[in-house]
Amino acid sequence: MVRAELIERSKKLQETPPLERLAGMKEMLLKAGDEAQQLRHLPEWASNEIADQGLYRFALPPELAGEDLLAKGQIEIVEAASAIDGSVGWCVHINSEINSLIIRRMRLDFAHEMYDDWRVLTCAGVGPGLQHAKGRRDGDGWRLWCQGAFGSGCHNATWTLVHSGSSGVPGEDGNSTEKAFLIPREDFEIVDTWDTAGLRGSGSHDVKVDGPFIPEMRTLPMDLFGPCESFSNPTFRNPMQAHYNKAAVALGICRGAIDDLIELAATKTPWMSGSMLKDQPEAQYRIGEAEATVRAARAFLLEAQAETEEYLGPLPADGGRARPEGPVLRNSFLSCVHAAQATRHIVDVVHNTAGTTASRMDHPLERRLRDAHQAASHAAISYRHYRTLGQGFLGETPEGSGSTPRS
Repeated sequence: MVRAELIERSKKLQETPPLERLAGMKEMLLKAGDEAQQLRHLPEWASNEIADQGLYRFALPPELAGEDLLAKGQIEIVEAASAIDGSVGWCVHINSEINSLIIRRMRLDFAHEMYDDWRVLTCAGVGPGLQHAKGRRDGDGWRLWCQGAFGSGCHNATWTLVHSGSSGVPGEDGNSTEKAFLIPREDFEIVDTWDTAGLRGSGSHDVKVDGPFIPEMRTLPMDLFGPCESFSNPTFRNPMQAHYNKAAVALGICRGAIDDLIELAATKTPWMSGSMLKDQPEAQYRIGEAEATVRAARAFLLEAQAETEEYLGPLPADGGRARPEGPVLRNSFLSCVHAAQATRHIVDVVHNTAGTTASRMDHPLERRLRDAHQAASHAAISYRHYRTLGQGFLGETPEGSGSTPRS
């Protein structure tokens, strides 16, 4: 069982709302964001401070020393962290999100063992790098060989999740293992591959696994988004949980960009201009449009997730639903995609309005632009989903992957 002192530690932290905890860390997180740009990952001291403030555990249930937040609370935390720095916000999101994904299908005895570490942090090796993965049975466990991509936070991780999506890891006999795997830090290697512009400090390098033994207890069903029957919080039955937190990163980056422009406009007189930027009609128009767009996107995201949670209700055993279906799921997904794509456009406009100042490497808007584009390009909230969502609204069967909601 998770030790009583960890549960009490979580309760004590919760006496201060998480947004207040974040606000008190702002200067430290700004420093961490700058350092992360150079390292290409979040520095260990910053990750430890985030963990110590409980900000990787907010989506965990109370019995695992978590805060058991619904979607609104999760979105607000990720948004606020991302408004400080995109890479910091991404790490807060991804390393809390993965917790709530894996415990949906995890054996409870192993969950209590794993989360008995206050600084537990799980990254994930997923995506195209697993095309040549191999796995095989070995007694009462497994052996695995693979290299997975996008392991955000891997430098500070105590575990990695290897998840191949819908296909499973191929076995030596040609059959799929149909498993996801949890592997401790001593059994995976970081491969330096994350040399990007956007979200540069997120440390989303590859993770490599070279044949370690994995007990059956450390495996999960391949469908991590399947119905959770262990915890009552509807977030554990919402297949958009990973999507809405990525959308929250995009919202936060945009919020920070608008605030940066407002601050700049109060001091800058553009070259060959007779007035300050704040007094120019074009800037006034664009800031008004930006505020309206980001607030509308945020309201849609929060409303859609609240609707999903109300639809799901309590656990199915108590009269609730196992997962959202039809219009509820489609609306939930659309709100996530829209938040990312609408805010990407607004950050473009904000950056353009600021002029050449925003292109300088020492100005925060330069980083906001890179981060906004990187966040919006993530497969979970890509613009490509507009098509499949549109097909659903037209009554057609959506084409594409299993990440597309059923109509």
